[in-house]
Amino acid sequence: MGIQIRACLRMSKPPVKPNGGGGKTFKSRLATSQSMEHTLAMQIFGVVMILVGIMKNWDPVGFNKNVFGEVEGVEGGAAASMRMLIGGAFAGLGGLNVYCSFMIDELASEGDFILIGNVIALVVILSTLLGAKFRGFLEEIPVPPLVIFPTLIAICLYAATY
Repeated sequence: MGIQIRACLRMSKPPVKPNGGGGKTFKSRLATSQSMEHTLAMQIFGVVMILVGIMKNWDPVGFNKNVFGEVEGVEGGAAASMRMLIGGAFAGLGGLNVYCSFMIDELASEGDFILIGNVIALVVILSTLLGAKFRGFLEEIPVPPLVIFPTLIAICLYAATY
């Protein structure tokens, strides 16, 4: 009887993975590891994006002058309204992350998907900024996005993969 049970145990199917069983999961760590939690990464991402959004909306004309200098059209309503729209989008993305960080479990696989979604969004935003430079719409790329976005991408990737 003992031999039959052992043989049956060897032939049983492996447990279903949290992502439905197919392919690899983003997270391959034990619950006791000391890596960054999803919630902490989402809160860092959220707060930074909310602060950037507030800065863009607080004084959009001043923000434009800081980024582009004294150029024609920087004080116009269209440039300021576009800066406010971009700031609102950043703050909205940040608010979404802060909200989700309080609504999911620290070890939930959904956190991986939210963090990877953040990476995709930041890569698209950074790519459009670089595209504007290479297409000749910008004389120089502002330094803050070149620091903030890669840092947030690294935090999100680190938390999602370890």
